[in-house]
Amino acid sequence: MADSPVVLGALDPDVPVPFGRDSVVRAVVAEPVTALLVQRALVLEVAHPKVAAGVSQHSTFQRRPWSRAAVTADAALRLVFGDDATARAAVAQIYRVHDGINGPVGVPVADAGTDARDTYSAHDAALLAWVWATLVDTAETAYTRWVRPLSPAEADAFYGEMRAFGRFFGIAGHLLPEDRAAFAAYMEDTLAEESFASGALSRSLAHDVLWFSHWSVPAPLVRVERALALATLDRRVLERLRIRPSPAELEDARRLERVLAHYRRLPRAPRVMPSLYVRLRALTAGLVDSAQAWRAPR
Repeated sequence: MADSPVVLGALDPDVPVPFGRDSVVRAVVAEPVTALLVQRALVLEVAHPKVAAGVSQHSTFQRRPWSRAAVTADAALRLVFGDDATARAAVAQIYRVHDGINGPVGVPVADAGTDARDTYSAHDAALLAWVWATLVDTAETAYTRWVRPLSPAEADAFYGEMRAFGRFFGIAGHLLPEDRAAFAAYMEDTLAEESFASGALSRSLAHDVLWFSHWSVPAPLVRVERALALATLDRRVLERLRIRPSPAELEDARRLERVLAHYRRLPRAPRVMPSLYVRLRALTAGLVDSAQAWRAPR
């Protein structure tokens, strides 16, 4: 693995923006309930030893959780609900941040499940593809579990849009499974790999995510997200990460599942709200830019 050439992600200006007004992905992301599985996605991400190394050495989520969450949510909303210029500006901003995220994996072979001489880069297209895959799998899991099942046509459209998003984000097409069946096989192969989620750093970070503690973050919120993550994560991943839910946590998950069973009876969240945020953000940014230009020395 260490000697394999690294394929870097590269933005292609000719790749079209994947999400239109009737996008299935927009409908999925607009549902507030999908945000309840953020911990699940994060655990799957850091289960990869190179992603874990990057998060450990560069992420500020443990020191500044709200600002880190706000930046991530802002970028995601601009990417999914923005127009062409807005989405391209968001992905270019992410790439600029990724420019500084690289370094050595820096852990022993036996702990990391990879060569100790390995390095990582946030521009590594294979790592980008894994993070993309965690988002595909987690978003679909939340929506189909608590909103409604997708019809075969909707599921195909959802995956097609997410694959187009992967291309828009700069991931080469050959790294993205061609269809839903290929994606399911890719996820199964990854989760079944004995070295996956077996590193000491992955275990430490997964614990930090699930039992997150910061004075500004309400403990009940963390407990809710932890229970749902534990209920929906693959058992093999939990076992390798040495995460064993207590009886109380399993009971929390059962209670939450019973409550969330009523979610699908609620009126659907209007898709206009995220789009309105994106428009207001653009207007606010424009006003700030104008004010700064007016105050600048002439």
